[in-house]
Amino acid sequence: MTAQQTVQIISNTTVSDGYFKIRVDCGFNYEESVPGQFVTLRIPGRTEPLLRRPFSINRLLAGGNNENLQMEILYRVVGGFTRQLSEMEPDDSIDMLGPVGRGFTVKRHSRPVALAAGGIGVAPLVFLADRLRQAGTGMDLVTVFLGGRTKADILCKDIFADLGADIRVVTEDGSAGQQGLVTDPVQAWMDESSPAMIYACGPDPMLKAVGEMAASRDIYCEVSIETLMACGLGVCMGCAVHTKDAGEGYRHVCKNGPVFDSKVLA
Repeated sequence: MTAQQTVQIISNTTVSDGYFKIRVDCGFNYEESVPGQFVTLRIPGRTEPLLRRPFSINRLLAGGNNENLQMEILYRVVGGFTRQLSEMEPDDSIDMLGPVGRGFTVKRHSRPVALAAGGIGVAPLVFLADRLRQAGTGMDLVTVFLGGRTKADILCKDIFADLGADIRVVTEDGSAGQQGLVTDPVQAWMDESSPAMIYACGPDPMLKAVGEMAASRDIYCEVSIETLMACGLGVCMGCAVHTKDAGEGYRHVCKNGPVFDSKVLA
């Protein structure tokens, strides 16, 4: 059930050039949240920006002595709100609404699965890897593809390594891992494995390419769409995307997604 609450910031740290991770004491309501769901944030006492901002749940962790769950949110500074967010300190409070949206399918897999991320698209995939492991999927079956323009865009590698996943890094400028696009090794992996499923999050061109490659090989693929949202609840109609299965040809990312079967996207 979605709820609004004021939460306390536990930490707010730099993880790479322009990227931060904030940890909050989320208190309640998140035990049954699903990877791919998100929260919307507002800084109390500030009138700008007018609308809340959406962020994927990066990870849920056991809390401190009060036994509340703690949530980590990975974000990139791209505008005024995220700049303000990066300046917040421990013990500051933030207004949080969530969990919101439709998440990834989590189950025990007995065949290889891939998690493909483009830049900040890695944010929901850490939570997903955690939940796949808890569901009984062996981490030896999980391959994580991390792509970015430069090595600064390669995030959460250490977390995936600690979980025991196979990690493949790709950067466009060759500053880390293989040089090229993340879709290159994903395609090679599809051909060399007998995969059960692919999960992906990142820029639209990447998601489109991964979805098309999966469809041509009859591999089930779920993608999490990154888009601007206003209300986060399906009221404002500001995050509509064209799909093949909707009666009027559109669905709303915040309400019907952000996770979709890649085959339904137009």
